[in-house]
Amino acid sequence: MNQPSVTLLSKFVSSRIILPVAGSLILISSNMAFADFAVLVAEGVLVEKNPVEEVVPDDENTPTVTSDPHIIGSAINASYVSTGGWAVTGADFIDAAVVVYDFNLTGSVTQATLTLPLEDVFPQNGFADIEIFVYSDNGFVEFTDYSDGFSTPVASINATGLTQIELDVTGAVNSVLTSSRYVAFRVQSSLTPGSVSTTSIPAWTGVKLREEASLLQFTPGPAPILPNDIARFDGFTLQVPNIEVAGVGEAAIQLKVVDSNNLLFELTFAEITGAGVTPPPISGTDLFNCSAFSPPSITAVASGTSTYSVNSGILDIPSVNFNDEQLSFRLEYIEGTNPWIFETLSIGEVQSGPAQATISALGGGLIVESTQDFIPLCHGWVLIGDSTRNRVVERNLLSGETGATYPFNAIPDQFTLDRVNGAVYMTVHPETERLYRLDLNTGAITSNHISQIFTGISGSHTYSWTLRDLALGENGDIFALMFDNVELDPGDGIPYAGDGLWLGLMDPSANFLVPSIPLELPVRVEYDNVLDHVFLATESNLATFDFDPATNAITFISGTDVAVGGGCTDFNISPDGSRLAYSCPNGNRATPNFSIVDMSPVSYFDSDGEWFLGSSPVSATFNSGGTILIATDNEKLYFFDVVTHLILEDFELGLVEGETIRKIRISLDGQYLILFLQNEVHDESSKFYWMPMPAIFGTPLP
Repeated sequence: MNQPSVTLLSKFVSSRIILPVAGSLILISSNMAFADFAVLVAEGVLVEKNPVEEVVPDDENTPTVTSDPHIIGSAINASYVSTGGWAVTGADFIDAAVVVYDFNLTGSVTQATLTLPLEDVFPQNGFADIEIFVYSDNGFVEFTDYSDGFSTPVASINATGLTQIELDVTGAVNSVLTSSRYVAFRVQSSLTPGSVSTTSIPAWTGVKLREEASLLQFTPGPAPILPNDIARFDGFTLQVPNIEVAGVGEAAIQLKVVDSNNLLFELTFAEITGAGVTPPPISGTDLFNCSAFSPPSITAVASGTSTYSVNSGILDIPSVNFNDEQLSFRLEYIEGTNPWIFETLSIGEVQSGPAQATISALGGGLIVESTQDFIPLCHGWVLIGDSTRNRVVERNLLSGETGATYPFNAIPDQFTLDRVNGAVYMTVHPETERLYRLDLNTGAITSNHISQIFTGISGSHTYSWTLRDLALGENGDIFALMFDNVELDPGDGIPYAGDGLWLGLMDPSANFLVPSIPLELPVRVEYDNVLDHVFLATESNLATFDFDPATNAITFISGTDVAVGGGCTDFNISPDGSRLAYSCPNGNRATPNFSIVDMSPVSYFDSDGEWFLGSSPVSATFNSGGTILIATDNEKLYFFDVVTHLILEDFELGLVEGETIRKIRISLDGQYLILFLQNEVHDESSKFYWMPMPAIFGTPLP
């Protein structure tokens, strides 16, 4: 990737006129005179409703539903286009009112005001909250207009008591005029269908626009220039007065929107303002060496330092003033563009921990790329996936800093780290018949096909499996949980798995070391390289196998394939291999409780105790010394003495409503506890919280 240099950054130097712009893109009352009116060329209502499920008979004339209905609010395109000025949301529909204006030959405006007369307002609980979005259009109202444009609204308003809305939309209009003469605005309720009361009359909330009455006044001329005091965005110009470019220095930059629908920015100004910025952050295998570098300053993190990564081309601006609210921007340089073009990775709320009003022990948090797993490294660094852009990313949860990125051709799913050889093995989504390997020494990602030949009585059969889960074995080898999509019994004395699931042992190039073993219903595989145990787990059962590294023999331990709970969510092995912690919502015993049994790896309930939480266990992890178990029930963090099973300390989490922890782990340096929240593979983002490890000590192990 070509990276910025002092020369390139300096080539965009230009003179500036300081023109204060107060209250941009907010509700205003203005008596200014305007030179022109944009022509209202189209208006309509974009309607999203659940599609009618198609019911067709199967071979036995039994009605079958072809597909499940989607969730209202998740559609990209509208279900159909209507009229009436409706911008309301009900329990089973969303109406978004659209107005489209033609600016003809006007290329930019000095001022623009949108006036939306209201025919009616429909509050619920005293509020009629609406959002207004801008997008580039072709002069017609179409299904695809439903999700076009910036994902962040140009205005959020409580319309209760209003008969008319006036908005300064100067920046929004300029952002569209760079690519189209048609500027469109989409108005809709900010409430989700699930939040709308079905018992109120009417059973919807929002506003109804007066048709053919909306106005867009403007003054042609150059776009306003923003003050250069703090990071600001007016919908068109993004001004960042201070950004750290590792290895280059401190810089001031300006970017402008050149494609409002695809959220592309062009770098229009850059100037080196100072030196002394530290060299580019270390990456790859260097992130395993905790003594080689220090954690970022938490003070610097709190101030919201903007950074550009020379490794990844990612520009992080953690706090931008937009519409008098603070947003976080993440942009990425599109390699080879000149002038430089940045695509938007995310625009969202300022990333931090729980609200200040909430009692919480957490030190902070960060919203990152949508990922299904992570690997904790040193000093707040983690390795995560990016399901939107098919790559692996190094991110620092303390500072938001981005290290190297490793692109490839699939969505990363589950990770396993081979620290000795500097490699990361991955499953992908959807599952494929390949083992993916990231070499952190070189940055290369390679893959190998997963197949194995079995010889029968009179012939042979080749199985090709998709990879479902994996665990690091001995000497860089991999234990793999695999699935046979064909599920065809080859007969001829050849092994067959009725449920399609197999356990395999392969080398880093996906060459099998022993014949794979057919299984029943496991969802995860783990390995303990201290006592040489392989563990297979379902959401309720656990089974242990002995492993002989000399012969690669895998032998089932009788009496271990038993129920240890239901709906279990997280599995952890103590550093010495002598204890297991399987987090299940009703505990591990037949009688429901909120505990995690201190299980022996070979006789689960021959236990001398258990760790009791306040409610359903979600995740647990041992510290590096094996003296403390840290567990959570999504309300508190519990620090248990492993030997005595007593609570040494507990801490309130104070999570935002709706947030659920997927798993907790400790950084390689042992200084930070990392909390990874639940999310789906196609969500826009994932969220982490972190907490400095308290000075708590457990009973020394015997």
